[in-house]
Amino acid sequence: MAQWLQKVRNDFPYRDGWVYLQSAGAGLAFPGAAAAAGQYYVDVAALGCDAQPLWHRPAQSALQRASKLLDVPSEDVGFFRNTSEVINIAANSFQWREGDEIVVMADEYPCNILAWTSAVEQGAKLVQLTPGAAAEREDQMLAAINERTRAVSVAHVHPWTGTKVNLTRLGQACREVDALLIVDGIQALGATEVDLSYVDVYGAGTFKWLMSGFGNAIGVFRERAREQLTPIFRSYANRPPSKGFNYAAPNIPGLYVLDATLAYLDELGWDRIHRQIEVLTDRAFTVLRDAGIEPVTPHHSRGGIVGFDVADSTRTAADFQDRQVSVSDKEGRILISPHFYNTEADIDRFGEALSDIMAAGDVR
Repeated sequence: MAQWLQKVRNDFPYRDGWVYLQSAGAGLAFPGAAAAAGQYYVDVAALGCDAQPLWHRPAQSALQRASKLLDVPSEDVGFFRNTSEVINIAANSFQWREGDEIVVMADEYPCNILAWTSAVEQGAKLVQLTPGAAAEREDQMLAAINERTRAVSVAHVHPWTGTKVNLTRLGQACREVDALLIVDGIQALGATEVDLSYVDVYGAGTFKWLMSGFGNAIGVFRERAREQLTPIFRSYANRPPSKGFNYAAPNIPGLYVLDATLAYLDELGWDRIHRQIEVLTDRAFTVLRDAGIEPVTPHHSRGGIVGFDVADSTRTAADFQDRQVSVSDKEGRILISPHFYNTEADIDRFGEALSDIMAAGDVR
């Protein structure tokens, strides 16, 4: 493991003397990403349109790698512009009936609420649940599912509490009432194991834990979703009567990067990557509790994000920045999101900075 960590540290030469704990905001790119992106433009500069066979190669390879990572058939997987596009396509491809219900937590990321605007205009009801304790999130949603539920929209890992829900439990409850489970996976895919056995739609942008930049997202539409939904967008790639949701060309240069990055991550080993994140987040819990701070994130249902409340999150994040520790300031709390390229020493640096800030009276 020590040799593995040393290789990883060499591959991510982040700013000297700094600690980066914002991978849930944007993951660091590995050294091969720049060359991969440039290769597309080299190919097109040399061959123009005749480069099509070359640029389809990484696109197909990325598709196969994503399919393997998620353990779903390749025909279930597509590439889209971002997570919001995947969720919006799913939400607007239903045929709504008066009285249909969509279950969602009221503190979800905007796309998981606003995507259902048209559904409400057509007579459906958006059931927005007021969140209680983070650990109760999943049970709240389960209790709200009933025979009127047509869809449940949820983040696999909540962006501002770090709470990971059990998709199998939610998906099984959805199937009991013939509802679809629509999942925003951007804060999960790449950081934690993903099981889509009972998920109908899963969308995840690639710029966070998959470290592959903006403009691409992996979208999974399982067979059950394809049977129930009618694609809202149509173009040359999904002419009727196709039930496919890929309607036009994806971001090909971005897929060059995604394919190269997934190849790199495959070589490192997903089990090791996920295990390293588990170790680091567990260490973060220890550091916070030793400082007398109880994280908002439930320890037993966490992904790669650990959050805690402070009186002035903007000021506290700036205090960390002054100490060369990069953390996130979201919704009045501090979030840290270590990736596999971090070490326990990085978490200890965070703890030292926290102690220093607390000693100065700036964390309350």
